[in-house]
Amino acid sequence: MNILEKSMLFIPNRYSAHGKEIYVSYNISVIPEDMEVLSMKLVVTAHVPATGTLVLREIAHGWDEQYILKARPTCTEIKDTVAISGVKEAEFDLTRLSGPWRFDSHNNHGVYVGLESEGDASFLLEDPPYLLVGTM
Repeated sequence: MNILEKSMLFIPNRYSAHGKEIYVSYNISVIPEDMEVLSMKLVVTAHVPATGTLVLREIAHGWDEQYILKARPTCTEIKDTVAISGVKEAEFDLTRLSGPWRFDSHNNHGVYVGLESEGDASFLLEDPPYLLVGTM
């Protein structure tokens, strides 16, 4: 029997973008239980090339994209940072979150990404980040 690696692309089930901040979550509980997740990458894009630092935090509780500016969810301490220089796209390795997000989906509230930069780069609601999941 041949074992095949597959790639899955997920679009957000909740998403909010305001300037240099995004809040996003994905429902990966639909991945069949008999499949192993090999990798999980969050790909974020800015509307113009950016130079600075992207900061990733895990969202700690439920949130509603309609009320995000009035009631921002609590986030964990910094989980990851990515230095960027003149790019529109960057990625975070979220493989470590694949188990909790799949098998404890009620506690999967997604992630926050903030862009720390001096330029005009920002995130657009029309250009959501996507999640690439490699499985076997």
